[in-house]
Amino acid sequence: MAKSTKSNRDEPLPVNPALVWDYDIPPEGEQTEAFRKWYLGRVLMRGSSEDLKSIGLEAIYVYLPDLSISQTVRRFWEWYFNLPEVKARYEPADSVSK
Repeated sequence: MAKSTKSNRDEPLPVNPALVWDYDIPPEGEQTEAFRKWYLGRVLMRGSSEDLKSIGLEAIYVYLPDLSISQTVRRFWEWYFNLPEVKARYEPADSVSK
C-alpha cells in the first residue's frame, strides 16, 4: 500500500529526454525539487502513458498541489485521487476523513 512521505520528494525521477527539449537534464542524483516539479508538470501535460508509468502515481500524488498544469488536467487528477479506493491507498493512516 503506497503512503506518501517526505522521502518521496528526495527520490530521483526517471526522465524521458524527449520531453525535455528546453531544459538541462540534471544527473539523477542531483535533481532539485524545482526540477522534479517542473518535470512532473511536463509529464502530466505532454507525456505518454509510459511516462506516467515510469514516474508512478505516488509522485503525482505527492507533488500535485505544487504543479503548474492546466485546470483541466488538475481537476482530473484531483478527481482521481479523491476516489474512495484511491484515496485510501494514498492518504496517511492517521488522517481524519471529512
